[in-house]
Amino acid sequence: MKNIKVFLFCILLTGFTLSCDQKEKTAEAGENNAIETEETLSSEEGEDHPNQVAFMQYPNAKKIIEIDERIDPSRVVKSLRWEKQTKDHGSEFIQVTAFLNEDGFPMKITEQFIDGNFRPQGERNYYLEDQKLIAFIELADVWIDSNITNYIEKRTLYNDDMPVITQTRKAQDYTQIEFENWKNIATEHHSLEKVNKILNGSGEFQTHFISVIKADNLFILLGENKPQNQERYTTALRIDEMTPFIEDLLNNLDKYKFRPVDIEFTVVGGSNEAEYRVLTDIAWKNK
Repeated sequence: MKNIKVFLFCILLTGFTLSCDQKEKTAEAGENNAIETEETLSSEEGEDHPNQVAFMQYPNAKKIIEIDERIDPSRVVKSLRWEKQTKDHGSEFIQVTAFLNEDGFPMKITEQFIDGNFRPQGERNYYLEDQKLIAFIELADVWIDSNITNYIEKRTLYNDDMPVITQTRKAQDYTQIEFENWKNIATEHHSLEKVNKILNGSGEFQTHFISVIKADNLFILLGENKPQNQERYTTALRIDEMTPFIEDLLNNLDKYKFRPVDIEFTVVGGSNEAEYRVLTDIAWKNK
């Protein structure tokens, strides 16, 4: 059991490193895309690629820029970071960040994801107005084979909850994407269901006690209540304070396994440092 715990802990840290690298790439690409869109607004239509002109004719295209400009670092909510071990394609990772407006509602939700070994990884951005989806942008590395990836961007605009235009472009590397023209493809619809469940801690992202991980620090492992299935979503939080609840938990690991818990946490680190979710409060649900 100890080896399994250490293995899971290493997977979490490895996955976090991959996510950080991807976050830097996709964030930079997102900034470039926003700059390009803003420049397009001020240029003459005749100088632009027709598909870019068609995209910018929709009012919600300009709202993407407006929302990005309104982001306030003091109104940011980060989710737990979830991992799933699968038989077919290794480790999946996902975490969500919500950027809130002045009224406390999400105006942008960013989903950072790794879909497994040699599967897409990157960032999905959901733009909202009046709690409805108005635009979607995905920035992803997609594996062509075990050695080569393409960088692919997709974007969709909505009108009255329905997608009205979807475009894509790709390059061998994200640094080259700005030189590629957008192409119209069949409209795609994107759901907020999964990111909302992650933010709300519902569905498969409800927190149940699974185990503890003892390494340089103590971590609590939470996840789906699937006793007979190892392909569950799990998340680890660092324990910095030994409370009576934690002491009781450590003395009764088997007794409490799969019991649902309510938790509170804070996010520490980030930028050029490792980022952790640190447990600040915990209690059994419905007690």
